[in-house]
Formats: sequence, C-alpha cells, structure tokens
Amino acid sequence: MIRRSIVKHGIMALALAIGLVPLASGTAGAVGHLPITCTAAGTVLFKNSANSTAWTLVGRGSCQGDLEGTYFLDFTGSGTSDSLGNCDAMNGGFVVPVTNLSINILGTLTNAATLVPKFINQDWVAPLTTYPIVTPFLIQTNGGDLIGAGAFFNHVFIQCLNSPVAQFDFAFLT
Repeated sequence: MIRRSIVKHGIMALALAIGLVPLASGTAGAVGHLPITCTAAGTVLFKNSANSTAWTLVGRGSCQGDLEGTYFLDFTGSGTSDSLGNCDAMNGGFVVPVTNLSINILGTLTNAATLVPKFINQDWVAPLTTYPIVTPFLIQTNGGDLIGAGAFFNHVFIQCLNSPVAQFDFAFLT
C-alpha cells in the first residue's frame, strides 16, 4: 500500500515536472533580447595593398548568457579597411588608426546540451580602431542595427604580423 502511494505520487510529480518544462522554456524564450557573451581564440590574417587592407578572421570558443545554456562557437569572417593603422604608420612614419574596418562574420552557436545550432551573420565595424594593439569594434546586423561590441587582439606583442594566436571577446543581443 505504501509502495503504491509512493509510485503514484512519483508518477504525478513526474507528470507535473514534464508539464512545467514547456512553460519554463517558454518563459525563458519570452524574456526578450538578452546578451550573449563570447570568448574565442583564433587567427587574424591581413593582406595590405596600396588602397586597402583585406582581413580574414577565424575563431573557435564558447558563449553564454541568453538563458539557453552554453554554446560552442565557430566563426569565420572576411572584410576590408582603408588602412592597416599603426602597421602603415611604421612604414610611413605616421601614427594612423585603422579606418573603416568592416568584417562580415558568419558563425554557428551550437547549444552544448541539445546540439541545436543557431546561426549568426554579423558585421564587425569601426570607423577608427587600433590594430595591432587592441582592436575594438561594434557589432551590427546586416541591416545596420547596432547589437553589440567587442575587441580582438593578437598575442604577438604589437608586431605587424599575421597572427595565428588571437583572442576575440564580444557580446551581442539575440
């Protein structure tokens, strides 16, 4: 008799818990735009020409913050800037910031618990920024809406080299 009561109450508790799971996940999804913060390691590659600099970024790391758990992050990016900033300055003797940096980032956030992917398509932009020291940038949607900010830096100590050891830290609204 006691055993049946325990089983019965256990089944009711399980049914109640299963019934609340959709409500809990629905509530988290209804919270609104929450920031996702990311940290990644990767590479920063550039090719400088007379008129512009071509950029290629690759990164892998992790993100969290939107109440849906931790994400694995993989991204690539390509874009341009008008100059290579301080690296141009070392060649010409002037201190010049990087101007008109614009890098399109395509990536995947894979939920660590469910393995369900979310795809990101962002533009990392900066009218003026400082490469190779630290390179702060704003994050925009492809429509131009501001959704976040971040910075990347090389671990090659202010040298003007393509860097296989870069750090990316950024946050954006979902």
